[in-house]
Amino acid sequence: MSTTLHDPIGKGWRRADGRIGVRNHVIAFSTVALTDRVTALAAAQVSGVLPITPAFQRGLRGDDATLQEEMIKAIIAHPNVGAALVVTHDRSSADRLQAVCSEVEKPIFVVALMAQRGMQAAQESLTTKLRSLLDATAGQSKSEFNLSNLTVALECGGSDATSALCANPAIGRFVDLLIEAGGTAIVSETAEFLGGEDVVRAQSKTPQIADAILAHLSAEEAMMNSDGTDYRGVNPTQENIEAGLSTLTEKTMGALCKIGTSRFAGALNFGERPKGKGLFFMNTPFFSPTSLTGMVLGGAQVSLFAMGVFNPSGLPLAPTIKICGNPKTLSDWPDAIDLDVSDVISGKSRYDEAADEIRMAMRRISEGQMTCAEKLQEGQIILPITQAPL
Repeated sequence: MSTTLHDPIGKGWRRADGRIGVRNHVIAFSTVALTDRVTALAAAQVSGVLPITPAFQRGLRGDDATLQEEMIKAIIAHPNVGAALVVTHDRSSADRLQAVCSEVEKPIFVVALMAQRGMQAAQESLTTKLRSLLDATAGQSKSEFNLSNLTVALECGGSDATSALCANPAIGRFVDLLIEAGGTAIVSETAEFLGGEDVVRAQSKTPQIADAILAHLSAEEAMMNSDGTDYRGVNPTQENIEAGLSTLTEKTMGALCKIGTSRFAGALNFGERPKGKGLFFMNTPFFSPTSLTGMVLGGAQVSLFAMGVFNPSGLPLAPTIKICGNPKTLSDWPDAIDLDVSDVISGKSRYDEAADEIRMAMRRISEGQMTCAEKLQEGQIILPITQAPL
């Protein structure tokens, strides 16, 4: 039986805001580093709970403080979260978070550590609440979804020549299908767009969108050049050099293959949720855990990670599908890569077939199959900080 782009590709959990979760995580979320340890200890005692302990700071200022507050909200509201235990330090913070959580229609407990009496009692209270949340999500039903319901993060790391020949173009072909079906994709790592300005202009829906993206690139290049180095003429990471890439521009042109022939519908700040459907650029640092954080907290339910040499990055909230076309990497890291597209080089497979494999991987994830990164519990939530905390 033939399929169309609008056919269901899996089942997920439909949230009150209309978004679909491909996971139904019960999270134990520590909103400040002071409570990370007690939250992690409690989560470890309850099977099936996802601990999120990102070492968030107190004393942040200006845009950094605003971003952290917004990202706390984004974690709680993320479509892959079915229920949440939200842990903070003091009662005042708990009251503020309770107001935030009241706007999110899912089971949530907010706990202030300083309202407890002893660390052991605190752990027992947290574990009891986590078990209650697991019970609350156990009977939640799933709904069919199609590509139009997905927001997909696009990432690459450990880039080499095979990245540009296999993994990135395979993702690009899938992205074309996703956008045609009415879905959304986010691509990031601002530094890795330097040298690709002509592509941005050609593949933006309007000159205004192109200008917004290019403004981020100009600001990034000015910051990078402030130490006296022209980063267009060098490559910032040792593994890329060892893998055979010679310049940042060379790396950029391979990385841009991830967007296929799709045209940009907008430019986003770090962690910003897209307004509408289509392909979006997000302004992020090039460090992959931070880049993934921005895109996933911007609403991506799944990440596609192209790699040449191995990169261990992932993100707990969204399954990370690792895609590779380098035969040596596939041989060396067989337990850490999800999709082998190396046959594209030999001509045994084509980009259309690789894109279909990605689509099938989405289905398997919705059916409960864990990605390699999920099995290994890889990944961190890392926010960029521009000012030293007080």
